[in-house]
Amino acid sequence: MPGTIPMLKWGGIFVLTAILYFAFKLYQQRVFFRRTVKKYNLPTLPGHSWLLGNLIAVGKIMAKYPQDVHGQLMPDFLARDYPELAELGICYIDLWPISWPMLATFHRDIAAQFTQETSRPKHEIIRGQFRPLTGLKDLVLSEGAFWKKWRATFNPGFLTQNITALGPEFIEEALVWKKYLQKIAKDGRVVPLEDCVMKATCDIIGRSVLGISLGIQTGVDDKIFPTLKSAISLLVTDWSPPQWGRLLNPFRHSRLSSLNRQLRSQLQPLIEAQVQNHERQEGPKTVNGLAIRTYMKEYGLEGTSGGTIDPEFLDVTIENLKIFLFAGHDTTASTLCFAYNSLYQLPDALAKLQLEHDAVLGTDPSDATRRISETPTLLNQLSYTTAIIKETLRLEPPIGSCREGSPTFFLGHPETGQQLPTDGFILFSASKAIHRNPKFWSEPDKFIPERWLYPVAHKNAFRPFELGPRGCIGQELALTELRLLLAMTVRELDIVPAYKEKDEVLLGYQAYQAQMPGELTAHPSKGMPVMVRIKKVGNSNE
Repeated sequence: MPGTIPMLKWGGIFVLTAILYFAFKLYQQRVFFRRTVKKYNLPTLPGHSWLLGNLIAVGKIMAKYPQDVHGQLMPDFLARDYPELAELGICYIDLWPISWPMLATFHRDIAAQFTQETSRPKHEIIRGQFRPLTGLKDLVLSEGAFWKKWRATFNPGFLTQNITALGPEFIEEALVWKKYLQKIAKDGRVVPLEDCVMKATCDIIGRSVLGISLGIQTGVDDKIFPTLKSAISLLVTDWSPPQWGRLLNPFRHSRLSSLNRQLRSQLQPLIEAQVQNHERQEGPKTVNGLAIRTYMKEYGLEGTSGGTIDPEFLDVTIENLKIFLFAGHDTTASTLCFAYNSLYQLPDALAKLQLEHDAVLGTDPSDATRRISETPTLLNQLSYTTAIIKETLRLEPPIGSCREGSPTFFLGHPETGQQLPTDGFILFSASKAIHRNPKFWSEPDKFIPERWLYPVAHKNAFRPFELGPRGCIGQELALTELRLLLAMTVRELDIVPAYKEKDEVLLGYQAYQAQMPGELTAHPSKGMPVMVRIKKVGNSNE
């Protein structure tokens, strides 16, 4: 057919050009990595390949573990397989073309240098993930003056006293979730626990940020949660084979744009209503309510007619509400699931937890919600509950931090004094490996909540929310949610993991951090299937 031969010709030229470009980049990357390692005598994995870099060595390590295990566990596995690298607390890894070259650290004081002493910018691999979702207008990925301005705007709403005061509103959502668990118990069904917890935490975030129930648990609003999850399922974390389906999807970007427009249309009216009514708001102040007040005061907009506010605030608030919903529901739900799993495995810890709730909240579990609602600060008195949560976060931290290196920024090894270059590398604070490093923790693989009850310093070694100025703004909200949900359930309901005998085990548990379909961060394997049993029939009438 006319035109077919020229099209094939140009197609062939394009393919050849792409192959040559890839070969050039491959050679360039391998030369850079080898020269850098040799020049500075850097610790790395053995058997670096010109074709595959360290991918063969990493693949052999990962092949020893369950196939669905999350990639963020790789540095921890590496440290277990190579004790000499574990002793040094650092490893340079050439992962190109699957990902950028990485400087992974499992040493608390090296991680502190690029997150606390100097807060390096977030790496492009992370910024690229979320750019299609938030346009980098969120507090997780933005940088510089923009980040400082909006962190200061949203910070008042996330302070401990404000989050604590919102406890009664959180209880309303927690009760919906608890009633669902009671129904599951009566039906005798096995359900993925994480799914219902994610919906509950989304509704709690709606209460904390907007002062309303999003109705995700009840189905009143059946749009926001599925739209958000659909958008997340299209984000790309790296260029590994599991991501190729997304990367090669020609409609991915147009679909993401469509989902973003839908999210905006769903969230914008909620925020606009809050802006219009913020002067009439009574009772505890929401995150967004305080942000509106801070913004209007800062820019001289107080008293403007109709509660109007400029488009920038609306735009940035929408993007941050997306990230609050994503980060908040995701990590809190996973942590609660892992906490229930550990409590089931360790009945002595569960018994101590129940005794604390008896002592602080009263011996009648059915009266706990009333007591908490009347005195929300009671949650802050649950020291053993907090220890359970912290120990869960130590063993199963949500995610590490990826920062940008530069030609002028060197790390210094705190024990050897060796200078460690960062240019061209992801600086990965491998929180999972740091939290299980025997140099910093006794019996690091054991669940020991009591370690948090004594004044033992864990400086720089406990970083589930990351440390430094870029630490998670919502960590107090997450801790409050977790204390509340545990306090409302552990004396009345047994949450029993219901994995099958054939399901894989990691470090003694069938519930491990897995890469679940359509998700970015680590989640309990298989969503943590559970059965629920009612302990005290007749005492669950809240």
